[in-house]
Amino acid sequence: MFIISHSDSADRVNEMEYEEYIVDLNADCVCGCMDGDRFHKIFHFPNDYGASVVANPKKAGFSKKGYRILLLRFSSATDYKVVTMPMFDSSILECETWEQAVASMGKIKEL
Repeated sequence: MFIISHSDSADRVNEMEYEEYIVDLNADCVCGCMDGDRFHKIFHFPNDYGASVVANPKKAGFSKKGYRILLLRFSSATDYKVVTMPMFDSSILECETWEQAVASMGKIKEL
C-alpha cells in the first residue's frame, strides 16, 4: 500500500476537481461505501485510467480522515478493473487530505 502524507489537513471535497471525469458506475455499489456521510466517486480519464476515490470508513482500523484511491484501468465506458501501476507500486493509495487525493488523480490522468 502506498501512503501519501503531507501536513496539510484542509479537506476540500466541496471544491470538486476533475468533476468532468466523474462517471456514475457505483449507483448499485454493495460495499457499503455510500452509507452515512461517506464520499465515493469514480473518475474515468481520457487515457482510460481512472480512480475510485472513497472517504475512509468511520470504523476501527481506519484513519478518521482521509481517502483511499483504487487505481482503475477501463476497457470500455462501463467496464474496468483494479490495477497496480509501477509508479505507485500498489493498487491502493492512502491520502490524508483531499489535496493529496487530487495530486494522485493528476498523476493517474497524466499517464
